[in-house]
Amino acid sequence: MKDPRAFDFDGDYGEIYDDIARTVIPGYEQLFQATLALLGGRLGSRANVLVVGCGTGKEIAALAPAEPGWSITGVDPSAEMVGVTRSVVRRLGVESRVAVVHGEVDALPAQASFDAATVINVMHFLRDDGTKAALMEAVATRVRPGGPILLFDLHGDPVSEAFQELDEAWVSYMRIRGLQGEALEEFLERLRKGIDYVPESRIMEICRSVGLEPQFRYFGGFHYGGWLLTRGRPA
Repeated sequence: MKDPRAFDFDGDYGEIYDDIARTVIPGYEQLFQATLALLGGRLGSRANVLVVGCGTGKEIAALAPAEPGWSITGVDPSAEMVGVTRSVVRRLGVESRVAVVHGEVDALPAQASFDAATVINVMHFLRDDGTKAALMEAVATRVRPGGPILLFDLHGDPVSEAFQELDEAWVSYMRIRGLQGEALEEFLERLRKGIDYVPESRIMEICRSVGLEPQFRYFGGFHYGGWLLTRGRPA
């Protein structure tokens, strides 16, 4: 992160994260349905799926009930978020096929044992000093060749006119959605301190550098974008 204290998932931000995400991300609930639809079309009825940054368990809540033949491993460095995800797993009654690991992706075995992965609202917290690439490389090495990786992230070039116009519209959208006053200012300050924006072209460059092949964009709104990538096959 640019400033790890800006988005403290083990502290105050973790407590409000789901409400904030639902308010500021256009189509937040539909994002997970779209993710399920894309993965379902590529994986079939039996699969082993990695969920990076499992957070409040949104991916698991979308995927596990709909695909009873899938095994899912969620990983998150926040103890608070891991606790929330585990409560979701218990509520859904899917403990036998969903594992939740406290730690980074590197805490998992290095073998390519997953058929697919999701990386939703994770990479934009990391600096573009090799840390973003390291995350995507850690994911890529754990997905089988040809497997899909669904990446969803904030992005853009903050000095561009397009970014500025989208930024103003996004703030207006937040107000329309009910985030106002001190709460809005606090969230905007978190963004300024904690998000390392890079353009879409840079995200694709990072992904290609670790052996991921961009296929197409499947979701988006304001500064948010979602892309389907696949792990390249060995030469």
